[in-house]
Amino acid sequence: MTPSWHHDGATRKPMTPDMRQTCATTAPDGAEWHHRAPRGARARARPRAGVGAGVGAFLPIRGAQPGARRYNSPVTTTTGLEELRVELHEALERGTAWLETVAAAPTTTEEWRAEAGRDAGAMRQLRTRAASSLINVALLGAFSSGKSFLLSGLQGGLKLHQGTGPDGLPAEKFVGLLPSSPVPTTACPATVAPVADDTAEGPDTSGSGFLRVQFADSAEGEWEDVGNSPAQPVVAAYAMQDAEVTNRLQPHWYREVAEIEILISSFRVPAKLYDLPGFGSPNALHDAIVKQAMGQADCFIYVSHASRTLSENELDLIRALYAHFRVYRKPVLWVLTAIDLATQLDHRNVPAWQATIDRNNAYLREHFTVDGRPDAEFIGEGFVPVAPAAEARAAVFEAQEQTALARRQAAESRMDALRGTLETLIERGSGRYHLGRVADEARGLLGPRVSLLGERLRTERMPIDELQGRLDALTERRRKVETVAPTLREELENRLKEHVRRAARPFNRLAGHLHATLDAEIRAADVRRPIRANQIQVAKTQALHDWIEAPEGPARIWERQLRQFKDVVTERVRAELGAEDPAAALPGYRFDINDLTMPRPRRNRTTAQDVLQRTAAFLGISAPLVATGSWIGGAATAGLVFPPAAAVLGLSALVYMGIQHRKARRTSLEVTQQEWIDELDAEAQQVRESFELAVGLQGMDMLDNLSDNLLRYGDELDDGMERVRERMSRPETQDQQALVDRLGSVVEEGEAVVAALRGLTSS
Repeated sequence: MTPSWHHDGATRKPMTPDMRQTCATTAPDGAEWHHRAPRGARARARPRAGVGAGVGAFLPIRGAQPGARRYNSPVTTTTGLEELRVELHEALERGTAWLETVAAAPTTTEEWRAEAGRDAGAMRQLRTRAASSLINVALLGAFSSGKSFLLSGLQGGLKLHQGTGPDGLPAEKFVGLLPSSPVPTTACPATVAPVADDTAEGPDTSGSGFLRVQFADSAEGEWEDVGNSPAQPVVAAYAMQDAEVTNRLQPHWYREVAEIEILISSFRVPAKLYDLPGFGSPNALHDAIVKQAMGQADCFIYVSHASRTLSENELDLIRALYAHFRVYRKPVLWVLTAIDLATQLDHRNVPAWQATIDRNNAYLREHFTVDGRPDAEFIGEGFVPVAPAAEARAAVFEAQEQTALARRQAAESRMDALRGTLETLIERGSGRYHLGRVADEARGLLGPRVSLLGERLRTERMPIDELQGRLDALTERRRKVETVAPTLREELENRLKEHVRRAARPFNRLAGHLHATLDAEIRAADVRRPIRANQIQVAKTQALHDWIEAPEGPARIWERQLRQFKDVVTERVRAELGAEDPAAALPGYRFDINDLTMPRPRRNRTTAQDVLQRTAAFLGISAPLVATGSWIGGAATAGLVFPPAAAVLGLSALVYMGIQHRKARRTSLEVTQQEWIDELDAEAQQVRESFELAVGLQGMDMLDNLSDNLLRYGDELDDGMERVRERMSRPETQDQQALVDRLGSVVEEGEAVVAALRGLTSS
């Protein structure tokens, strides 16, 4: 084996593996070069005999296996989740086969066959999504904190090339799935998604994966393929800021990239990893992308670099993450990466990375508290150390049959422990939530076609002399739906307004409560200091939360009002449509009168801003609040059911940032304190309006779902009437019984698949 070399004064000596302490620079292609430090520098960091050395000097070295578990689809995970995934995979395969069968039926229209074929393709995509559970794990952190490098390492996509650096010295070059750099890198969201490798018609996802891109001017959901195992300069041209665009495909040179995705079939973590642009970027658009994408994540990894501690610059990002956590309770993992670059010892023989962890954890405990104590659920165990580069070195040593060195590097990397934590999160709930969503989407594809074929089967079975009675009944029901829909919507909106106002009545006392709780604390604090201002804001958020969630607070009142409003909707549908059970009057696969808030695929897409404007208009809420609260509308139109207190606290954080902006001018402490106190009245009104907007959105989403289902039901009735008329126009139906028999088996299978998917949704 050719030895590598290092400089030691004026001499050149062979480099031994245990001397590979590194410092990072970046190559033009987005890979990282690590220059090896001289022997003297390494020796100065080494503790006295018996204490240990390097990254793992202060931790027991476990028997990590360099050839650790790597998934090749289909994924094998822990038992409970794997059983659910296998059941879903089987149901999706049955659903795909069923759609392909009905798409090829000779008695259907060309339009039906085309639509069923598209649905079968969508079902195959769902099967791919479900193959690895594909929860969304969002990586957050300051700019150049090592997110892309860590992501590549987590999925086993970080490769080490030992060569010579630009200065002629031996160096290590790390090539990952995504480019990494110590300067601002990622200009758009970048996703690395595991996929099944058993889909014949899918792209080639072997090697370093298949790159595809979505541009700012692309249609929704439209991806453009780049190719398999792209070179690093190609990936960098799409993902990196100020990249060399000529490394892209020529048609892509002058287009703005919205998002890139790398599909991989060989991976280490059964999850979709989402690398968000670094917070604090020179480009303000990066920060906006971070906040927008947080809502799509199932859990978070906050990444911090071992060479620096948390600072005031990151407080806004972590505060935003904390506000999101208080609303949705999504797990957060805290990771300190690149610990192999911070192994120098202090006077206590503590490595620099351990001191960084201690300071970072203390920072979290100081700034994020509940009832005066650190929020243990948010902070958890605090930062965990990892070294992705060490694991890549272990793979090289293993290939060189240096097993002892490979095991040591693998243990010091601690990457398997982090993967184990992620897989535990998947098993405990995130993965189940994702698989339930996939089952819901599949049911939405199959349900309409099963229902239509069931209606056709019933029509074909009817004797000819019964067809006219069937047509009359369908016509009368269609007339009722057409007459009822507009007037019922107007009536229910007025009833909703009454319920919202009742729930909001306690807000008449909110301003007084805030003054009684906070005035003295504000007067005792120097609110011009960011940390004290943050502490006041945390106290205010806690006070708002406790007041709103009190036993007789607005949140509890709204829960009762929402149940009453659901009862009103149920009774009005029953009365107007003439059904003893409203669920029997409307298609069960898409409309459950007892779960009106369940998200459904809408016929007419409605933007979050449209929903906000419409809700605010009928509640009489001011335009500035509508503009500020657009994220609330996004959650509502996505079908999320969130507590009103959470929406209010989210808006409270936005109000606080606005106050900070207005208070940026230099004023005396007394004036600033009084301004903070005076703001409480205005904020109490804004909190009231945000509460009314949040709960109004819940009610409006319920009514939108009802209206959309009434429209769909009308379409089904029209289709049924047309089929009856067509049947009545035929003098004789050849092979009628054979058709009925065939339809019966098809409908039976479709209903069985829908039932299986419904069971997976509720499991």
